[in-house]
Amino acid sequence: MTLNELVTLANEKGLTFEQFMTRAEARMHAGDPDDKFAAGRPLNYSRMTRHMKTYEPGEAVRAVMADVQVPQTWVVITEDWCGDSAQTLPVLAAVAGLNPLVSFRILDRDTYPEAIESYLTTGSRSIPIVVATQTDMAGNSEELWVWGPRPDAAKPLVTAWKNEHETNTDWYPLLHTWYSQNAHVHVESDILGRINALVQR
Repeated sequence: MTLNELVTLANEKGLTFEQFMTRAEARMHAGDPDDKFAAGRPLNYSRMTRHMKTYEPGEAVRAVMADVQVPQTWVVITEDWCGDSAQTLPVLAAVAGLNPLVSFRILDRDTYPEAIESYLTTGSRSIPIVVATQTDMAGNSEELWVWGPRPDAAKPLVTAWKNEHETNTDWYPLLHTWYSQNAHVHVESDILGRINALVQR
């Protein structure tokens, strides 16, 4: 899938963050016996709503977002059952929402597997992935920066935890404790760093 095709797909089929949350809430209450993610949905929804209530963008990220003068599309590839997404997506959406020129569109990874093929993480289809783009007058999209599947500061921690523990269930609690203490700061600083690097290049 080309970048132009990815942006077109996101604009045509992607969900807004509000639509994503509405669907997540509906799935949480659906009681679908075939939903293999049903047990984790209430906790993920609670995490998302908590971040929505507690995250307040800092002045530095407000300033760089105010400087965006050209329409952008931030394509987010994720799933509502993803624990990393539950901890970070509300922050990403809030940052994007600081400027009306930024369109924040969410694509389900499993519905559109072709969308993530150019954004694998060490060969895996890890999520969430954010691809920030802008499109020129001729309709050609440019990739501005990419983020994911978790904050930069968490990546070496996860690598270490994987080496120390036999299964994911052993180290997931460590990651979510880290998120509860650090998600807002590190997601925001990651995005701020990527935007600043773009300005300086």
